[in-house]
Amino acid sequence: MIRIFNTKNSKHHPQEMDAMFRLRKRVFHDLLKWEVTVRGAWEIDNYDEANPLYVLSYDDETGRLRGSLRLLPTLGPNMLDDTFPTLLGDTPQIRSASVWESSRFCIDPEISQDRASNQVTIAAAELMCGVGELGLASRLSHVVTVTDVFLERMFRRMGCPGERIGEPQRIGSVHAVAVAWAVTDALLDTMKSVAQINGSVLAAPMSLEMARAA
Repeated sequence: MIRIFNTKNSKHHPQEMDAMFRLRKRVFHDLLKWEVTVRGAWEIDNYDEANPLYVLSYDDETGRLRGSLRLLPTLGPNMLDDTFPTLLGDTPQIRSASVWESSRFCIDPEISQDRASNQVTIAAAELMCGVGELGLASRLSHVVTVTDVFLERMFRRMGCPGERIGEPQRIGSVHAVAVAWAVTDALLDTMKSVAQINGSVLAAPMSLEMARAA
C-alpha cells in the first residue's frame, strides 16, 4: 500500500514522518555510511524544507513501513542540479516542469536482509510504480535521481534500468550516478509484471499537483 504525504498534511501524521526519517537514518547513515545530515534519530536535509512529496510503502497486513522516497520538481531546489551537478557530465542543468527528481529511496534493512522472501522487490517496485502512476497522471516526461551503482543494478533487476545521464563519480564512500527514467505506460507495466503487482498501487488516481494540494 502506498501513502503520499505533502508538507501540509505530514504535520498531521507525526508518527509516520518520524518512522520515515528514522528509516532514512538507519539506511543512509548507519548502514550505507553516506555523508548525510543527522539530527538525533533522523536523517533530514534542506531539501525536506523545499515542499517535497513523500511516497511511503506499507505492508498491507501489518501496516509497517517498508520503504520510502522523496519527490521534488526540478524547477525548484533538487539534489542533482544543486548538490551533485558533477554527475550531469556534459548535460546542462535539468530544469523542467515535466521532469521531477526522486531522492532518498530506501527500503527497511530488515526486509533487504530477508533473502527468503520477495518483500524487497515488492516494496521497491511499489514505490517506483507509485512514482510512475503519479508521473503518468501528471504527464511527466522523465523522473531523475542520484543513486549509487548498487541501487542502479537493483533498479535493472526490477525492470526499470533507466539511462545514465553522466558517468559514475566517486562521492564520499560511494560510486554515485545520475539516472533518468522515461515515464511511460510500458515501463510501469514492466515493473508491475516483475513484482507481480496487479492494479494500481495508489488508493485513488492522483496527479502530483493533486498530491501537493491534498
